[in-house]
Amino acid sequence: MKIYQVDSFTKEVFKGNSAAVAIMDGPLSGDLMQKIAMEMNLSETAFVKINEDYCDLRWFTPATEVPLCGHATLASAFALWQGGHWPKDKTIEFKTLSGSLFTSLDSSGLITMDFPANYATTAKGFDKTELENTFGSPIKEVLNYPAELILIFESEQAVFSANPDDTIIAKQAKNGVIVSAMSEGENYDFVSRYFAPNLGIKEDPVTGFMHTILTPYWADKTGKTIFKAFQASTRTGEMQTELKANRVIIKGNAVMVFETDFELPSTSH
Repeated sequence: MKIYQVDSFTKEVFKGNSAAVAIMDGPLSGDLMQKIAMEMNLSETAFVKINEDYCDLRWFTPATEVPLCGHATLASAFALWQGGHWPKDKTIEFKTLSGSLFTSLDSSGLITMDFPANYATTAKGFDKTELENTFGSPIKEVLNYPAELILIFESEQAVFSANPDDTIIAKQAKNGVIVSAMSEGENYDFVSRYFAPNLGIKEDPVTGFMHTILTPYWADKTGKTIFKAFQASTRTGEMQTELKANRVIIKGNAVMVFETDFELPSTSH
């Protein structure tokens, strides 16, 4: 089985978010996919089954399967095109737990992904004092999305300096805690980070899925529909997002780190 490692949402190796992309020759059990994801030990490993007019796609963290992952979708499209598995001029439809996702290359060479927009609601039943003590900054707004908690800060510096305790973060949401603020510079519109210890990820370097929630939120707050977004992790990452009706268009770059052949156990099929 061919496996690629791709850095997503960056033009430089060692930045953005790494994902492994496994191009499956035949069916694999969910248990084996999980073991391979643990072995790869990246924030996500994507498993792609190529069909005539679409691809099946699943994503696993080292700890669990997840319903949506933007950076591993971008990595999957990039690997399919770069590896010669899919024509570069042909849109890829990925059938996933979150429905059909579409990826294509735009005229400038950016990988374009078309996702459902996700809308957060005002959170209830949280301990704001504990959260403010954890992050060391006043919280402007607290929102919920299934399995996620979203904290909106007054200043981008609160996002940059965040270093929350894993045990406290793990209690707040089934998956993770998203933090965001308006950008105070000219290069970006908003900044964000994502902490997800329950998914086996202390901090995700760059998170496409999160931007399907943040893009509608910031569109509502600013009246804009097109954004330049910066994820302020140690590796950093950037993307362009656009709210189009009930879809979020995410555009980004990717770079190949390596490709290899993965020998499956003889009992895998």
